[in-house]
Amino acid sequence: MTSSLWIIIPAAGVGQRMQAHCPKQYLSLAGQSILDRTIEIFVDHPLIAGVAVGVSPEDVYWSESKWYQHASVHTFSGGKERSDTVLKGLKFLAKMTGNEQQEVLVHDAARPLLTQKKLEQIIRHDSDQGVLLAMPARDTVKRQLPIDTSLACTSSVDITLDRSGIWLAQTPQKFVSGRLLYALEKAQTEGVVITDECSAMEFAGWHPDLLVGESSNIKVTFPEDLLIAEALFSYLRSSNLHFNK
Repeated sequence: MTSSLWIIIPAAGVGQRMQAHCPKQYLSLAGQSILDRTIEIFVDHPLIAGVAVGVSPEDVYWSESKWYQHASVHTFSGGKERSDTVLKGLKFLAKMTGNEQQEVLVHDAARPLLTQKKLEQIIRHDSDQGVLLAMPARDTVKRQLPIDTSLACTSSVDITLDRSGIWLAQTPQKFVSGRLLYALEKAQTEGVVITDECSAMEFAGWHPDLLVGESSNIKVTFPEDLLIAEALFSYLRSSNLHFNK
């Protein structure tokens, strides 16, 4: 395999659920920003051509990143929603590389604990449908009743769902860039809400493969997640499971 795979990291969000003083991707994890830790996973991999980071036009933090002027890291202007940023990233890469049908990995900016083992697996997994990391559901899954906002706001259980066959999506997610571009534009045109790239591909008729991820590959979303990430980072680093190629 040659170094032709590109990484897109959508990092234009503000992370309101984190309730922090800055966007969550710029919070510190073991002395560096979460985003820097995330980029660090990919930059030196021999099968990765480069990393494209989508940031908000109003971003005042990215220029302080250790990767800001790195030769393999490229910046583009992100959009309002995640799907907008990924769409812009695909167009950015097509223009920069002249290739509209290359493999791309999309990875969350706030998911800094991906191990090299899982990165290697998804890079080498060959599927024309695409592929993503995901975890089989372990907990009992409940569906809530519709909430009547005129009454008490407490949620109530409707039914328990069969968790067999239920997977919780992670990133990275790998697709052919032209197909993902088509899928995202189709969803956007038809007003379909897209929560990850796989959901766009599903809407367009593809059925991406599922690769079992790792429970340590968490997305930092809430304040308590940062504490968990700190502990996991320390464990992964001491166990030589994280950054070693």
